[in-house]
Amino acid sequence: MTRQETTTRSVRMERHLNHPPAKVWRALTQPHLMKEWLMQADNAPAPGQTFRLTADWGELECRVISMTPESTIAYTWGDGTMDTTVTWTLTPTPTGTMLRME
Repeated sequence: MTRQETTTRSVRMERHLNHPPAKVWRALTQPHLMKEWLMQADNAPAPGQTFRLTADWGELECRVISMTPESTIAYTWGDGTMDTTVTWTLTPTPTGTMLRME
């Protein structure tokens, strides 16, 4: 039996949006808005719950691991070989929201 190597890699992106955190939060958590920029979601993400994201190429079953309304949401998906966690962080600015995805 060989030992499986684990490598953690991160991608971080930040964008300033000219919208208040409440509006950005809705785009991250309301299925009809998620469909417009990400993928179709079968229900709204909620703490400890699962939701499914669907695209032409397939689907992802996600589990919300943490959520602070209008501040952060983190969810995970994977099959045990390439598990992924995405964390969205919203920071209010004088002119909108700094959105960070990691």
